[in-house]
Amino acid sequence: MSETDEFGRHEVLHMAAFLARIVASELAEHPQVKANPEWLALADEAGRSLETLYQAVGAVHLDQDGS
Repeated sequence: MSETDEFGRHEVLHMAAFLARIVASELAEHPQVKANPEWLALADEAGRSLETLYQAVGAVHLDQDGS
């Protein structure tokens, strides 16, 4: 695995947070998705995955900055 730099980690943090918000507000709240429990579960899972990614990258980002 190649090393990452502070800017790259910050960029991933930003995009993960941005996409999690978009999935929650534009996808999971869409009437067609809300009307279909399977789609809603998948949209919610996508949002949770992005939040998990954000937390994982953030932990490394903070660890790298503190070293």
